[in-house]
Amino acid sequence: MTSKQITFTTVHNSKIEKMTGCDIGYHNSVIDPVNRTGCVGKRGINKLYTFDMVLNLAFEHPDKPNIIIRGGKDAKWYMKKISPEKINEGIQKQKWRDTSRYQMYIITW
Repeated sequence: MTSKQITFTTVHNSKIEKMTGCDIGYHNSVIDPVNRTGCVGKRGINKLYTFDMVLNLAFEHPDKPNIIIRGGKDAKWYMKKISPEKINEGIQKQKWRDTSRYQMYIITW
């Protein structure tokens, strides 16, 4: 797992940390966009969406998801809401799975 800090000042004034090779939560923690915009199948957002498009979906959501993940067998996007204090613990709980091809973005709104 590697971590790289990325700061966006022009996109919703958010601070974003990008982490490679990790995931958090599982099936029950996924949040669908408002009106399921961009959703494909039961869960996940279309893999053809860009990060900026998914970030806008998160910004527009009333729950303000603070995690965006790209991964899974179809490389779809997923939005999740996790308490900031529980992020490291949540990442450790997913060590049993192969998350080597996952990218996780932690957003501070």
